[in-house]
Amino acid sequence: MNDLTCMALAAQEAAKATTYKTFDNPRVGAIIVQNNQIIATGHHEAFGQAHAEINAFNHLKDKNQIIGATVYVTLEPCSSAGKVGSCAKEMSTWGLRRVVVGSIDPNPTTNGQGIALLKAAGVEVDVLNTNHSACLNPEFYYYFQSKKPYVQLKLVVSKDGFVSAGHHKRTKLTDARADIDVHQERAAKSAIMIGSQTLLVDQPQLTVRLVAIDHQQPMRVVIDRRGRLQNSHFDFSNRWIIYTENVAFANQNHNVYLMTHGLAGVLRHLAQQNIQSVMIEGGPKLMNAFIAENLWQEMLIYETNATLGSGVPGVICKQMPESETRVGNALKRRYINN
Repeated sequence: MNDLTCMALAAQEAAKATTYKTFDNPRVGAIIVQNNQIIATGHHEAFGQAHAEINAFNHLKDKNQIIGATVYVTLEPCSSAGKVGSCAKEMSTWGLRRVVVGSIDPNPTTNGQGIALLKAAGVEVDVLNTNHSACLNPEFYYYFQSKKPYVQLKLVVSKDGFVSAGHHKRTKLTDARADIDVHQERAAKSAIMIGSQTLLVDQPQLTVRLVAIDHQQPMRVVIDRRGRLQNSHFDFSNRWIIYTENVAFANQNHNVYLMTHGLAGVLRHLAQQNIQSVMIEGGPKLMNAFIAENLWQEMLIYETNATLGSGVPGVICKQMPESETRVGNALKRRYINN
């Protein structure tokens, strides 16, 4: 087996991970090869748990098999201690002959330092610069390369293209299976954003409820330009952020921030708070604002079987979908902003 074949197999291992479990961590796969045979595989399974290289090592029946072996890993082993310790530091004690890395980690806490640590321990390291890791983890790469959160627009529409029966009417369109899929998408994001109109009409919790997660709930973000929520009864103390152009409202609460540079400024501010990805769950008005300023990377449209006849029209994407799958009563279309 050559290096590219082994790295492709490591990428297949990485793809076994689910984004709603790895959360802000990238999906990473690793395989251990000895005498041209794969002797162990592993992938990062959940946020805060062991990384791919460590899982592969732990899957060895005989740990002495690692001596003189080669590890193929889709992303550079981390150098920082983080939540689970430095993978590169631990790997440097295994007696490896070689480590082959698919991509250098864009996270500045590692970014070449993991490779340097392994080399300093006498391990041969090669970097293939494949795109496997970037394709598996678009949010992770976009955040660290652009210094902005990855923006996913998400909208549920009826068969005839409406998001609700009226501007002030809460309308349920998805069934239970589609709801689970939406919550899996939510669970993979650092934050969920809506507009004040959506909050006032639907009063959503904006939490992950239908799938089990071990990581923290996404940050809940509201765009309230006029300050309509200033005298509301909502409790914004628990992981809420509000952005407004109302100076009095911004001065009144510690988690209400003044919008001085529009939506682009909001995204920059969220990035400074380590928000890697944002799902925009607001209505068509907020989504169209992101589209108009070209501030989105991905769009999800759940077209359900329901027919409304009239109401609030949704957003239309003119490009071809990247993928199309059936989830419950909805046809889920994913669009990528190239």
